[in-house]
Amino acid sequence: MIHMEKSQDGHKITITLQGKVTFENTGEIREKMKEILREEGIKELILNMGEVSFIDSSGLGLLVSIKNTMIRKDGTFSMINLTDTVKKIMKQTGLDKYFGIN
Repeated sequence: MIHMEKSQDGHKITITLQGKVTFENTGEIREKMKEILREEGIKELILNMGEVSFIDSSGLGLLVSIKNTMIRKDGTFSMINLTDTVKKIMKQTGLDKYFGIN
């Protein structure tokens, strides 16, 4: 199960995720993110991953899709507070470079 919380400050939206991001819930997350990204004027999207304990390949694909959508909207996408587990997965897949994760 995944929990999502949204906060907005002008053209910036921060989404906080809690739980595991897996094939079982990426559809739900994708639909909620589509709804959020349809809002006019969103220029910055931040995903707070501080309470995400695991992410699988479908979750990684979702993150790539979100970033690509923000690029097409001339916006920015970033992730903050990645857990060690999620950082390790990003590094193993090479996505740390795509997302600019140190």
